[in-house]
Amino acid sequence: MPALSISNLSAGYGSNRVLSDINLTIVPGEICGLIGPNGAGKSTLFRSILQIGVDFSGDISICGSSLSSLSNNQKARLVSYLPQNFNPQSRLTVSETVLLGRHPYRSGWALDSVEDLETAEKCMIETDTWDLRDRVFSNLSGGEKRLVLLASALAQEPELLLLDEPGSSLDFRHQLNMWLLLKKLSRRGITVLVSTHEVALSGRYLDSVLVLSKGSSMAFGSPSDVFTTEILSEVFDVNLFVSHDRVTRSWVIVPEMKQ
Repeated sequence: MPALSISNLSAGYGSNRVLSDINLTIVPGEICGLIGPNGAGKSTLFRSILQIGVDFSGDISICGSSLSSLSNNQKARLVSYLPQNFNPQSRLTVSETVLLGRHPYRSGWALDSVEDLETAEKCMIETDTWDLRDRVFSNLSGGEKRLVLLASALAQEPELLLLDEPGSSLDFRHQLNMWLLLKKLSRRGITVLVSTHEVALSGRYLDSVLVLSKGSSMAFGSPSDVFTTEILSEVFDVNLFVSHDRVTRSWVIVPEMKQ
């Protein structure tokens, strides 16, 4: 049973159509990358899956259940989301922010349970934010805020994790640790759909890649199939040379410089 199935998806905002005829199937435990230039429709695809502020047609199923058949609370237990943009001025502490991810498991105004606190602690340790737990969220650096929000998304204990450019603002060590964490989560059976511009680094950890260009699917396959000179040069409209190092399993991407 697919963790995520998308069939004939078209989406946009009012009369502005952003995506057309998108098809995608991701199996449990798979890390699928979503790449493309700015404005290609990556965030709109996430919003369609979440049914947030977007008009769409087509079929979307999560863990075998159609979106239309799931309550908001059921969706919140199945899917968590780390967006590009968030409220940077929140005065909550880091611990309080991470505990927001436990909301789908609470009833009414119930206090945090022992399970909530233990789950939040585990997620902060995994994302290297435990030492920040008493800090105020708005006082953190941009990279620290991203890691805290990732911890909150993990605290939902989702089946499907949606990440919109999670490596933005992270230094190289934390970027690398984030990809290692996503691989660890995938081995637990958590499915990940992640948009990224970190082609060289992400290719080591992705199982599949969907390339979006001008609102359409241009390519889908393994990183070896998709991260090629021809495809990336066309998608990003830049002359590139792409080389795959089979020893380190990384990609080297060099723009051709005009003389």
